[in-house]
Amino acid sequence: MFRLVVTGRVQGVGFRPFVYRLARSMELKGYVKNAGDGTVEIVIDRNPEEFIERLEREKPPMAFIERIVIEKCDGDFQSFNIIQSGGKSGFFSLPPPDFAICEKCSQEIFNPENRRYLYSFTTCTDCGQRFSVSERLPFDRKNTTLGKFPLCRECMEEYTTPEDRRYFAQSITCPVCGPEYRLHPLDLSGKDAIKSAAELLEIGKIVAIKGIGGFHIACIVEDDTVARLRKILGRPQQPFAVMVRDISAAERYAEIGSAERKELESFVRPIVVLKKRKELFQVAPDLDTIGIMLPYTALHMILFSFLECDALVMTSANLPGEPMAIEWPEIDCDAVLHHNLRIHNRVDDSVLKIVNGRRMIIRRSRGFVPYPIGLDAELTAVSLGAELYNSIGILKDRKAILSQYIGNTANFKTYSSFFKKAVDFWLDYLDVKPEIIVCDAHPLYNTSRYAEELSEKLDTDLLRIQHHLAHALSVMAEKRIERAIAITVDGAGYGYDGTVWGGEVLVVDVRERIFERVGRLERIKLLGGDMAVHYPLRTLFSIIYSAEKSWDMLESYKKYLRKNENFEILERQYRRNINVALASSAGRYMDAISAMLEVCFERTYEGEPAMKVEGITKKGEQIYLPEIESSYELRSFSFDGSEKSRGEVRVIKYDHIFSDSLKRYLSGEDRRVVAWRLIDYLASSFAEIVKDYDLPVVLSGGVAFNTHFSRSLSRKVTYHTNEHVPAGDNGIALGQLYSLMCLEVQK
Repeated sequence: MFRLVVTGRVQGVGFRPFVYRLARSMELKGYVKNAGDGTVEIVIDRNPEEFIERLEREKPPMAFIERIVIEKCDGDFQSFNIIQSGGKSGFFSLPPPDFAICEKCSQEIFNPENRRYLYSFTTCTDCGQRFSVSERLPFDRKNTTLGKFPLCRECMEEYTTPEDRRYFAQSITCPVCGPEYRLHPLDLSGKDAIKSAAELLEIGKIVAIKGIGGFHIACIVEDDTVARLRKILGRPQQPFAVMVRDISAAERYAEIGSAERKELESFVRPIVVLKKRKELFQVAPDLDTIGIMLPYTALHMILFSFLECDALVMTSANLPGEPMAIEWPEIDCDAVLHHNLRIHNRVDDSVLKIVNGRRMIIRRSRGFVPYPIGLDAELTAVSLGAELYNSIGILKDRKAILSQYIGNTANFKTYSSFFKKAVDFWLDYLDVKPEIIVCDAHPLYNTSRYAEELSEKLDTDLLRIQHHLAHALSVMAEKRIERAIAITVDGAGYGYDGTVWGGEVLVVDVRERIFERVGRLERIKLLGGDMAVHYPLRTLFSIIYSAEKSWDMLESYKKYLRKNENFEILERQYRRNINVALASSAGRYMDAISAMLEVCFERTYEGEPAMKVEGITKKGEQIYLPEIESSYELRSFSFDGSEKSRGEVRVIKYDHIFSDSLKRYLSGEDRRVVAWRLIDYLASSFAEIVKDYDLPVVLSGGVAFNTHFSRSLSRKVTYHTNEHVPAGDNGIALGQLYSLMCLEVQK
């Protein structure tokens, strides 16, 4: 007899039924079962080589085999069967993410002869809820919230018939025994509820809709209706995602290349950021892009079948900064279309963008989580991520598992009701007792403070990792790189020299556990600290005043000052260093461009100034060459920040570039070209520093999402960037875990 342990994505994807049919076709004896650590255990009596070859070649479409461990064992079996789940294989694997509805189920819900006609929870072994309903491993129905719905006779027959595609499908339901939708306040259920919701949407009503991972709020894309939705949600400018009927409808609203189409139609069905073809101002104000997704559940497809329109705003039903609602939306709307299946794990829609030909994930959640990333480290650990765009990470059995998107942990509700519970859930779900906890180096972040509490509670060591080092390490982890030179460009991170970092060049050595800050952007004074982040004109003032020692050139910008604010006050702040913070920030660099070109004077959502600048940028002729000076300052650091030494750091100068660009803009030059020159100058200057190093170049940080920056940089250097986790703060937990590689190496 031979015992096989299969790891990978092998639970919740029809793997056991497949193994059963394969073994029976080969006349093998033995069994297959799910193990409690996410793996699948198989025992067969003979022909292991042929069986494994067919296993890998013929596996179900959603299955992924990471490895197969084989050993001899004892046993005596008369046939081959699927047996009760249980036990642990000694290895580790994970259930799949939530899958978009498959083609066969899509056909069934529109077939009047099928018993699942217009049934909104139609799924099979290839599609449907997985992680969102999973309470514990293994991924069996009793361990999910679907366990509260006993199967009817017909569903049980499908579930136990080997030839049926729903054989051992844990998410199986039907109108007789499964969950159902209801419409509040009209007290309608099933397809009548969905039809009435569609009628309300069609006449301009706003409807909250409970989906796989939480509540969306939906409306038609008419400007007046979307404007009302903005007031309800308190999101005056933030772009809304749009769900369209099908790919043909998507092409009417946006430009779609082959790479974008592939992502839109994948089983993830993410929101894909696309170039606008049709202007929907209220949906994405002052942007040249729009986020579009295709229907990914039976409910979405049925809803569109009752609609005349081919597009709906479909955004999360929560106030800014708060977690996605899963019980009942706490916002005003005209109706609520809800269901009675409990969501155990809230999961936002994932967001991605094709940047310079590369897929870059902006928000990693539904469809990606809990897919692991291999790390060659034997430690068990938890990383608590960043303060904004938070996700946490777990390291176990040489795998990094990042949680779903959590969000802004500076928000009390997100921190208390989502972040802290997510930490507890993941540690329990994966049965992890961490040997070490990793967090951001900023001492005042909620995530850092909680790391201290958790470290004391679990009697576990705590490691603090600098923000931009974690950005660099997140790329290095994906690409299996141990020494690299990194360009890390974002808004802000706690710097070991007492300043705000955000535009850095770091040489990172994982084995030696050191990094060197060999380059950075020129520091500017953030007037009012965080106030400068929200009001880009303050940053522009600081840069121009640094270059000119005067604000005369900004005279025409007085009209954009807020009430009770004037340039005289800002000048006093600058000269006397009153409530200022020094920052070398690429994010603030982008903010200053947005103010100079009269694009954005108040940031109402993360990344707004930079996104609006990207929308007006057009390639022109570059007239500026990189100007880089040397500064003797803190340069070399240990990973934990305990050891520091001084050395030469190359500094990118740009205040006079801004001053000259302002003069050109005020004299009538095309603002699109002015924007491009400044972005290209930023990329060229970083390229000038890294080209002197014979090391792989990695790029990370939120500014990496800027198409013009990434395109300019790629013309000058070859670089690696994030592919499987976001380049922004949502991917930092992976970098924090990769910082532990050195500890594993030193054992």
